[in-house]
Amino acid sequence: MNWKTFAAMLARDAHVARRNAIQLFLQTFLQPLLFVFIFGRVMVGSGFLPASYKSLLLPGIIAISMVFTGIWAVAMPLIAEFQWTREIEDRLLAPIAVPWIAIEKVLPECCKPWWLGWL
Repeated sequence: MNWKTFAAMLARDAHVARRNAIQLFLQTFLQPLLFVFIFGRVMVGSGFLPASYKSLLLPGIIAISMVFTGIWAVAMPLIAEFQWTREIEDRLLAPIAVPWIAIEKVLPECCKPWWLGWL
């Protein structure tokens, strides 16, 4: 296992995440706000849901947002790399075992839902 290569690949992903901070912020926070608006304001205001539903809304929104953000954050970049950008081919040329490349690609993306839960 070449730890220096693994750390360099993680550093590159961190740099890309910093560069795309606005997109990450919008992806992370707009989805829960949309859920709160639709289920807390529109559905309750129109009479489809009882007013007591608002007290159960926040924990459910946090859980749903963490799950959806986790799935979206891991799946969509991998789909893009396998189909359009072909970035994965460059990473496979690195002096590191293929399973560690997969771990390196999934590990940073799995941290995004944790940030959503903390914030």
